[in-house]
Amino acid sequence: IVVSVVACVMCGLVNDWYSFTMILLGIIVSGISCYVIGSGTFFFTHPEPAEGSPPGDGILSSDQEIVVLRGEEGAVNSITRGGFSLRFRSEPHYEDIGWCSVLLMIQFVAQLLLIPQGTLFGQLMFV
Repeated sequence: IVVSVVACVMCGLVNDWYSFTMILLGIIVSGISCYVIGSGTFFFTHPEPAEGSPPGDGILSSDQEIVVLRGEEGAVNSITRGGFSLRFRSEPHYEDIGWCSVLLMIQFVAQLLLIPQGTLFGQLMFV
């Protein structure tokens, strides 16, 4: 964050307003997006084992490796059948995520069009 603010100020000092504006826009849009994504609640779900179930086992495989799991049924279930999710207050419509997507797309297009208009110094500060 500090490096971005310093780069933004440096562009302002050399009167490269295109790069200044794009760096500032990036700071603002990234901050808003991080805040919205960070406001989600993280959930981990997995099936509960039955009472008195024997020790569990499971297999995880990929193209080159196989992992055999052995242990308590609850621990094995959480790895083999568990799932992660983020839940947001705007569920099920996710308006806040949609607006973040719009802001990030506007930032992308603006940077694509305006950074080439800046000075070489501003372009280097942008990178």
